Amino acid sequence: MLAAGEESDANGASTFSLASEIVELVVLTADDAFLSTLREAVGGATRLWHVASSDKVSDLLLAGEVGILVLDGAVLGGGGATCVEQLKRQFPELVILFAGTREDEASLAGMVSRGLVYRFIHKPMSSARAKLFVQAAIRKHEDPRATQIIALPVKSGKPRKSLWIGAGAAGLVLMAVGFFAWRTMHPAAEPPAAQSADDAAGSAALLARAADALAANRLAEPSGDNALEYYLAQLARSPNDPAARAGIADVHERLLARAENALLEERMEDAGEAIDTARRAGVESGRIAFLTAQLNKALERSRLAQGRGRAQTEQRASNDKLSQALQSAAQRMDQGRLLEPDGDSALFHVKQAMTLAADDAGTQQTKRALGARLLLEARTAMQSRDFDKSARLLQAATGISTQADIDSSRAALAASRSEAQIQSRDRLLKSANERLQQDRLLEPADDSAKYYLLNLRSLDPAFAGLGTAMQDFAGRLMLKARRALSLSQYDAAKIWLDEANAAGYPAAEIAAVQGEIDAVLRARAGAQSIVSAATLVQLKAVRPGYPAEAERRKIEGWVELEFTVKPDGSVGETLVRNAQPADVFDQAAINAVEKWRFKPVLRENKPVEQRARIRVRFSLNP
Repeated sequence: MLAAGEESDANGASTFSLASEIVELVVLTADDAFLSTLREAVGGATRLWHVASSDKVSDLLLAGEVGILVLDGAVLGGGGATCVEQLKRQFPELVILFAGTREDEASLAGMVSRGLVYRFIHKPMSSARAKLFVQAAIRKHEDPRATQIIALPVKSGKPRKSLWIGAGAAGLVLMAVGFFAWRTMHPAAEPPAAQSADDAAGSAALLARAADALAANRLAEPSGDNALEYYLAQLARSPNDPAARAGIADVHERLLARAENALLEERMEDAGEAIDTARRAGVESGRIAFLTAQLNKALERSRLAQGRGRAQTEQRASNDKLSQALQSAAQRMDQGRLLEPDGDSALFHVKQAMTLAADDAGTQQTKRALGARLLLEARTAMQSRDFDKSARLLQAATGISTQADIDSSRAALAASRSEAQIQSRDRLLKSANERLQQDRLLEPADDSAKYYLLNLRSLDPAFAGLGTAMQDFAGRLMLKARRALSLSQYDAAKIWLDEANAAGYPAAEIAAVQGEIDAVLRARAGAQSIVSAATLVQLKAVRPGYPAEAERRKIEGWVELEFTVKPDGSVGETLVRNAQPADVFDQAAINAVEKWRFKPVLRENKPVEQRARIRVRFSLNP
């Protein structure tokens, strides 16, 4: 792990070679990409040996001064833990890095916490992360005290073990002598033997629980069942207990290692939590401050990298959008789709490019090309007398073409409009006069004198020649009205008269003819009304004959007739409206009524027709 005061972003592996010889590093892997990443990361300060099978690892370790071993879990399969234990028994000082998956990490968690595996590497990894792992391993190799390792049991027989046994025995003797002297001087203060045994048993139980929690990597959590709390409880019982003090130091080192691992693997959130846990656990402030500084540097680098990445991504996206907009604009111009459709025209894409990069050379070039096309299309539409289209194109050119070119084209458009209007009105008047001569006053609806005159009047009421043509038109309409009236075509006469009135014929003459038509229409309306025959003055009545068959069969009944009394009093247009029984007395009733005569009906002192109704009864007993 990183010791207090060291620089986390070391200036390459050469920094470490100043204090020691080149470090030997063995890599067991069959992953070419992983090996290539490590080669790029180690630099010249580390000699890298590559082996593809586990049986060659021991040969290299025995043959040379190998300090660091990288094991690829993919090569070892499920035997990673066994391989690590065997290697650490044979080479206790060897720094082991293990590379693998999340499953491999879970199976080796205990070894990482015990220090048998110095670091776990998640594959794949970048060259920068690989460099951080290698540098940390080099520091560990050069200073084994940087992280306390819980070594596996080794074979007996080494002098150091005998020395420690002797020292322990001498200590026990000294402790016994001191205890005897104290007991002689203070006989009343001697604790009961049973109480000493209980204290020893309690301490042993606490230390055992602490060791179990440490082995399970429960360093400072969960509350009430972690190594730190057990060791602190033991210190409360025995403030000078060396095992408790060593255990607390081990917990601190492992917490720091956890924080450093998270930093190396760029798990910033986990690193922050690990540092906070170490701080609460009582790790000395200098080392916490160093790790906090490393975390802040890593966070800042991450933020800068993310910012650069976002900026580059945004720039690439903007460039891609600009390129696509310019390409689409060129395609739409080739297709002649300058203004439509709204969301996929040449104009739409050029404006999009101007929003993205108005000063870009490609944008300016495409903008000029579109402006020229818009002006050209506007002049073409102008020549075709499609002035609305020309105006739309010139409006669209605003902001695309130069304002001077747009103003010039608009002036030409205005002149063309004026000239076209005069020519159009001349053609309307000419067509109207031709239709008057052809007596095509109202029909057909879209090619008559009325059609052309009214269109011309809506465009220019004061146009020269229009007044004369309208007078001629109205006079012809009045002639038509009078002719229809003389032919008793009253409905037609009214239509012609209404048209003459709309055309501006003098009101007095219109009113006179209208009066004649109204009188006739009133008379016709009276004739069409039906009155009872009893209200009329009958001059002659003929009794209907009784049908022989009905008389023989003794049938009686009635017939309801509707008929017209003509201006001379005779009867016509007889119609059976109802009869009981049907088709028995009908003809006898008609024959009789048609021989009747009435006094003529007068309206405005003139005899007129009048419809009447009567029911004729047939009875055997009058």
